[in-house]
Amino acid sequence: MSNHPLPIKIIPCALLIACSACSPVPEKPIDKGMARINLDADVGNEVRAYHLDGELTKSIRFGDINPGAHQLQVRYHFEVPGGSASGGLLDGNFRTCIMEVSYANFEPGMQYLLKTERRGWKPAGWLYDQQTQEKIADAEEVRCGPGI
Repeated sequence: MSNHPLPIKIIPCALLIACSACSPVPEKPIDKGMARINLDADVGNEVRAYHLDGELTKSIRFGDINPGAHQLQVRYHFEVPGGSASGGLLDGNFRTCIMEVSYANFEPGMQYLLKTERRGWKPAGWLYDQQTQEKIADAEEVRCGPGI
């Protein structure tokens, strides 16, 4: 009988399983004739799809969209400076805002990046051509506050 709690053969298998759980899921190719919108927020904050052309989205991402003109709205949840009402130095104070981007020229086969970040208490956002990193549109703050 062995003194090892786990047989030596099991350890490599356990390591393989543990490492594969951390690896990212590969991104599927863009659907033919569609454009893709990716979302990105600054560290510690969160951005989610909200409305596409006035319709509530069914996912936290926009996914692949038809080429042409679209109006995108995202819900941006971010930490603001100043702590919380409890006065704790480590307590966070968060704000949620709806941001909107309108762009008329989404092209098939292209990927776009809608990036958000905080500027003090204010949200900021931009739409980029993900391949060239060229800024193509600014996001506008629609509203901020509780219940958003």
